This record gives sequence, C-alpha cells and structure tokens, in this order.
Amino acid sequence: MLSSADLRESQRRLESRGREASERARQKAEKERILAERQAARQAVREEEARQRRLAELALEEEERRQHAAELEANNGVLYRAELVAVPAPESIAADKGIRRAADKILLPPSAGASLMSQDASKNGPMFFKLATPAGSTTHAGLLEFSAAEGFVALPLKVIRSLWGPDATEEDCAGRLKVSYRRLPKGERAVFQPRSAHFQQSVGEDIRPVLEGALLQHSCLTRGDWLAVQHGGQSWDLRLCDLYPEDAISVIDTDLEAEINPSIETEERIREEYEEAARRAAEAALATAAAARQQQEDEAAEAAAAAATATRRERARLAAEATLLPEPAADCGEPLATCLFRFPDGGRHSRRFLLSSPLQSLFHFVDSKGASGMEPGSYSLVTQYPRRVFSPPAAAGAAAAAGELTLQAAGLAAPREVLFLEPHASGSGGEAAGGAAGGGGAS
Repeated sequence: MLSSADLRESQRRLESRGREASERARQKAEKERILAERQAARQAVREEEARQRRLAELALEEEERRQHAAELEANNGVLYRAELVAVPAPESIAADKGIRRAADKILLPPSAGASLMSQDASKNGPMFFKLATPAGSTTHAGLLEFSAAEGFVALPLKVIRSLWGPDATEEDCAGRLKVSYRRLPKGERAVFQPRSAHFQQSVGEDIRPVLEGALLQHSCLTRGDWLAVQHGGQSWDLRLCDLYPEDAISVIDTDLEAEINPSIETEERIREEYEEAARRAAEAALATAAAARQQQEDEAAEAAAAAATATRRERARLAAEATLLPEPAADCGEPLATCLFRFPDGGRHSRRFLLSSPLQSLFHFVDSKGASGMEPGSYSLVTQYPRRVFSPPAAAGAAAAAGELTLQAAGLAAPREVLFLEPHASGSGGEAAGGAAGGGGAS
C-alpha cells in the first residue's frame, strides 16, 4: 500500500515530466516559428528580386519602345537594325560601276534591301547607316549596293580606319558590327585636324580644292572619323574634330564650310613643351624648397651652435666670477694696483688687485666680464708702452712650472695699469707664452 510520501513523490515526478514536456513543446514551437520566419524572409527576398527583375525588364522594354519610336520619327518611319559580320569590301566594285562617292559606302546583304524597300526607305533620299563595334567605336557610311553575303557587311578602307584607327588595315576588319539605318542632315560646317604638322606647309594655298576633292569621294562624315587626303603624291590623315548641325552629316549636295585646326603633332608638341615647362617649374620649386629647408636647417644648426657657445661662455664667465676673490678696498693697507682693461668691443672695466694676487686673477676678471666674446685662454693682456705681453699662466710654460706668477712678479706694480686684450693669432700660442715669460723678466 502506497504511503502519503510515495504519493507526493509520484505527484512531483508527474508534474516535473509535465513541465519538461511543456518546455520541449514550447522550444519546438519557437524553433518552428523561427524557421517559418526565415523561410518567409527568404521568400520575400526572392519575390522582391523577381519584382525588381520584372521592373528592369519593363524599363528595358519601355526604353526599347521609346528608342524605337524616336528612331522611327528620326528616320521618317524607316527602321532597320542588324548584327552583321564585318569583312573588307572589294575596291573593284565601285571602280567598275564608276561610282564617285564610294570611299565610305558599304555592301549589305539582300535581306537588308528587302526590309528597307518594303518600308520605302528611298523616299528619304540616299541611304546612310550607323556602324558600331563592340568596343564602342562608331561611324556612318553610305550604301553601295545589296550584294554582300547574308549575315555579312563589307566595309571600304575609310570605314575600317574610322572604326579601328587611322593605321588600321583590311586585316583589322573583323568581328560583328551593329548596323542600323539613319537619316542624316545636310552638313553645314566641318572642323578638320591634320595628323601631321607638315600638312598645311605642303598644301599651302591649295587647301580648299584639296579638301573639296577629298569630300567628293565621300557621302557622309562622322565626328571622330579619319579622312585620307591625297596631295603631292602623298596621303595625309585628317581627323573630323567637329561637325554641324549634328555629329554625323551628309555631304551630298551641300555647301560645306571647312575649318582647319592645328595639327595633332603640333598639339602634342605644345603639350610636351608645356609639360616640360611644368616639370622644370616643379623641379625649380622643389629645389627652392630644398634650399629653403637647407637654409632653415643651417640657421637652426647655427642657432644651436650659437646657443651652445653662449651657454659655454656663460658657464666659463660664471666659473671665472666664482674664482675671483673679493675686490680689496682702496685702504686695505696692502700694496695694490688698479687695472683698467680695454676690451676690443669698446668696453672698459676697472678693478683693484693686490700685487700678491696671481696673474691668473686678471684673466679671471676679464673672463667674468665676457672678454668681448673671446674664449678663455684665447687672448693675451698687453700694455701699450712699453709693450709687454702677458699670456694666460696656464700656457706660460717654464714660468708656470717655476711657481704661480703674481702681479708684482710679472711687473704690474704701478698704481694704475692699462691693459688691452689681444687675441691670439692662429698657431701663435707658443709665441704668446714666451712673451709672457719675457715680459715678466724685463720688468
């Protein structure tokens, strides 16, 4: 028979298992909720991407419809577009037929003729076509005939050079081109730029007939085209810099005003000269800046050296001042000499010294007054008449070795002595020392 304790324990286990089952159910529901939210978020992203794609497709379709309408309007209701493989056109076709303006006329396949004739394209006059490479180069050309193989467009050399550069050859004519029908306005003005700087010199006053002769071989022009002009047995390359009223014009039955810009070579030379001048100016500026920096560094070094010298001299002055004994009184009762020192900078300093004072005390006093900027030991003390020279005792050689020289022993025993500061000449230290010893003996 179960006791009340067993019943309570059983009840507790049942409640615990119930709580655990409830928690597992809650966690499972939370996990399913998170998974559902993630799935919904991914679905929303996919739907948004699909919506954006549809919007982009609709925008492209709308732009296509707009361009289609604009193209129809510009071409007076005629529309032709095709992607054809480019091949060189045989020169003999135009020559055999005696066609004059054949330098820029292309051959299209018969299917293009059928499409254009069905739209009555001849109502717009001469047919012109825009040609575009995958790289983005474009030009325009007239129509020679519809005799090219299906899927191909045959290009003359002028069109090849306009699409692939002035040095292109028939071997460069390759790849697929976008070809579309265009109605072009009659040209009013064209601006040419020779490739060579010698073009104007070679043509001279014949520029107008030379250009007219070249234009008579073409049916249209495009900004950026290259035109080959024959003169003097030589071919000259001219680039179309600008056209009016549009970037592509017809030159059939129109009075075209022509202008000639400075040549590309001249522009490049001017640019190179300008760049060279700018380079020289930059180098000069750098040199000036470097010189200024060097001057600043030199001035800073000089200032630092001057500051170090001033600090050293001030320390020497203070040391000399600290070495000096107090100036004796005039009535001290001991033999005195009053020395007047005349400095090279015009300064004058006077002091009393005991005759028993060491000669070095005179130098200490002068050093304590700055010695007109001279270093200690770099000058001698000199009397004017009779001339006697007193070098610093530390450099007096034998006299210093015999004992410290006093004022009386040095001969400075007059009540008043006038002494001048005389800098040592370079390499004359030994002579100065000798003079001190001799001066002392004479007195």
